[in-house]
Amino acid sequence: MRTGTIIAETSDLSIGYKTAGRTSTVLANLNLTARHGELVALIGRNGTGKSTLLRTMVALQPPLSGRVMISGNDVFTSDRSSLPRVVSFASTEPFAMHNIKVREVVALGRFPYTNWIGSLTSVDEMSVNEALEATGLMPLADRIIDNISDGEKQRALIARSLAQDTRLLVMDEPTAYLDLPSRYSIVSLLKKLTRERGKCVIYSTHDLDTAINEADKIWLMNEKGVDEGAPEDLMLSRTIARAFESPLLSFSQTSGTFSFVRKRQGTITLDANGSLRKITERALHRCGYRTEPDAAVRITAGETDGRTEWCLMYEGRTECFSSIYDLVCHLPEED
Repeated sequence: MRTGTIIAETSDLSIGYKTAGRTSTVLANLNLTARHGELVALIGRNGTGKSTLLRTMVALQPPLSGRVMISGNDVFTSDRSSLPRVVSFASTEPFAMHNIKVREVVALGRFPYTNWIGSLTSVDEMSVNEALEATGLMPLADRIIDNISDGEKQRALIARSLAQDTRLLVMDEPTAYLDLPSRYSIVSLLKKLTRERGKCVIYSTHDLDTAINEADKIWLMNEKGVDEGAPEDLMLSRTIARAFESPLLSFSQTSGTFSFVRKRQGTITLDANGSLRKITERALHRCGYRTEPDAAVRITAGETDGRTEWCLMYEGRTECFSSIYDLVCHLPEED
């Protein structure tokens, strides 16, 4: 991956709210960057201010202090009317558009370029068609937006941002409420836009797995500020672990996954190879066992006549099973 020049950056940015003469600071002194061709995932616990940061970056909310620069221009002091041609924004607020076609939803992204009555030129129509093609929505273009799935509606919002033809796309929880395949499909589409079109995408998410596995850079919000870096940088420094670990939850620094903290049941020697060993070991760890050589309990796993079999040996007895489920149901418990 090779990224381009910086398209968005914050300088000593403080975000929060001013109400009734009182100032409530969410976070202060934020200095962040995002580049062309980069997928940036904004993660953090609930209430850390992810939506506040994104809304401030696109000038929907004023900063308490500091600056937000997009394409070298301060979004709060430069001409606001030109901002929709520079950055597009999509939020996860309830889908408010009804009884209009998918194509018409996407065409709303052309508002910075249309005339005062909103009529589309041939150039506008071409941009809408390109956005529908890029998001795989052309077969649904004439469907009513109410009659498509939630994942397809999310794609329609992304297509609307694409039709807006900005180099920076900012999205607040674009994968919220979607199932696992749909979440990966949306993130894959966003990543494709960065790779094939050189766009920069900044999106917030609670889906840590896809953020860690797919994002080029992570902005990790906590009560002290925002840490930024490659997912692996934040894994090595244990920044992600410190942000999300709890007495019930642990983070694997090497695999980048979270798991429940479980009561240790003991040790087991496992004789198996390849993927069969890995999947069996995973089940044992889930049940609270560690795998070590020369343990009092031993499991052998292998294939015989095309059938997989697990044999459990302890206290002079041997029992064999045809599934991991049956195996773990018979594991000895610690006294």
